[in-house]
Amino acid sequence: MLIMSVFFICTGTAASEDSSPAAEISDQAQKAHDQTPAVLPPIEENETQLSSVGKVYVKKFKLEGNAIFSDEDLTPITSPYEGREITAEELQEVKNKLSGYYYVNGYVNSGAIIPDQKVENGIILLNIIEGKLSQTEISENTWLRTGYILSRLDLATKDGKLPFNVNVMQDHLKLLKQDPRVKNIHADFAPGLERGEGILNVQVEEARPYHLTLRFNNHNSPSIGPYRGEAELQHLNLTGWGDSLTAQYALTEGLDDYSVNYTVPLTRRDTTLSFDFDRSESVVVSEAFEELDIKSDTTTYAAALRHPFYKSLSSEFAMGIRFEKRHTETSLLGRGFAFPDSGADEETGETDFTMIRFSQEWVNRSLVQVVAAYSSVNMGNVDEGKYEGGFFTWVGQFQWLRRLRLFNSQLLFSLNMQLSDSSLISAEKFAIGGSSTVRGYRENQMTPDNGLTTYLEWRIPVMQLKIPGLSKGPNDGTFQLCPFFDFGKGWNTESNDPDPDNIYSAGIGARWSVNERISAEIYWGESLKDVEESGEYDIQDDGVHFQINVGLF
Repeated sequence: MLIMSVFFICTGTAASEDSSPAAEISDQAQKAHDQTPAVLPPIEENETQLSSVGKVYVKKFKLEGNAIFSDEDLTPITSPYEGREITAEELQEVKNKLSGYYYVNGYVNSGAIIPDQKVENGIILLNIIEGKLSQTEISENTWLRTGYILSRLDLATKDGKLPFNVNVMQDHLKLLKQDPRVKNIHADFAPGLERGEGILNVQVEEARPYHLTLRFNNHNSPSIGPYRGEAELQHLNLTGWGDSLTAQYALTEGLDDYSVNYTVPLTRRDTTLSFDFDRSESVVVSEAFEELDIKSDTTTYAAALRHPFYKSLSSEFAMGIRFEKRHTETSLLGRGFAFPDSGADEETGETDFTMIRFSQEWVNRSLVQVVAAYSSVNMGNVDEGKYEGGFFTWVGQFQWLRRLRLFNSQLLFSLNMQLSDSSLISAEKFAIGGSSTVRGYRENQMTPDNGLTTYLEWRIPVMQLKIPGLSKGPNDGTFQLCPFFDFGKGWNTESNDPDPDNIYSAGIGARWSVNERISAEIYWGESLKDVEESGEYDIQDDGVHFQINVGLF
């Protein structure tokens, strides 16, 4: 806070002790002089030096330098001192209250000063100094470049164009802490060399940028082998500017799937550009069809642009556009073949199509709940295949997670929907059944053009099963029981609807979080709508779905 002192000078006289006649005459003259009223030059009321008076009449305060708060915002502070005579102490009160108003609103190095001035017509000038952030020091960062951190913190002051506000800066520091590349962040603020300047010292504790995760589950269709092993290698900060590279490989009895993603931030507001490559080779391994040598090979190239139009600690709204180019080949006994409803060319078994997806995302978080919504408008064109020409789909998703006081549990609701204007190729159909849609049924039990799935799940923590050496955090080892209800319905745009056209189930699951890197889950669902059995037996027919995640580093 800026402080100014006004000094008042007092003068006095002392009597002489000389007793000579001359002195007596002088004393008599002095006494006569002392008895005569002093006549001083009058002080002109319309022109007074402020530092030379103990009281002053204030008609109005004139504020200069205030940009964040208008005169109207500050008038309630100054108006009680206007239109009357005030003391030097009251003048200091006005200054301190103005400075305090800035301080409590987060402008910790802003305030008011009283310049010495000639008071004309009762007008008192108050200068407002709105403090700036003159310097930001970043330390202890190794992988992340200093420019990456600075560019995001500079948003708090719009590159120095706005006065420094500690509350705004704190929000940007918390946003930076949400970055997966940052483990923790600490900052302190100190005054600068000049009045109104400030220095921000930021210490960054980085998270490890590279990760290797292994997964094992039964989340694939039994026709290509239900048991799936995955390995994912990820580096979140290749060049120090927040760009990430992810490579993933998945293997089942009849599937080889590998993919690569590279994402680079284009702006400090987290606009990102992504490139994807995916290649999958599959063969049907069911005994009933094994001799037919049914194969499918798919190659996908994609590029996507995403921009968050609004982002705060509690909510975010983003939009994106994605371009895809996909080529699929299907064969039977070594020759190209088009399966029913696949959309492939009947002679070659090939499908070439392009997609443009325009997406919108919204998420809102609070201490007790998370609400998220996703919408995607998709326009596709089949360049080669049975359904040559354009098609249109809309995909909508909604999720709601609520923390309940009862048992310190969580309630999770999810809704997914797809609508199409025509018959779709197999890659764009809506899958219903399995671990992520309707548990208790096989993966991809039905694949219509249009569909809706929803589930309600209650996650109840019942105990903590800690493993010594692995479960170190307060929430590590949490074991939850999860009763649920799932529902799915599908229909086709031009062909006959699936029979049955809806399935639903109820069941219970168990989730165990050993620590942040190791977790396991298993769900059992009872199918409440009978469907025709197909293929040989699999535990999915008994409604069992499981997954194990292990993060090696």
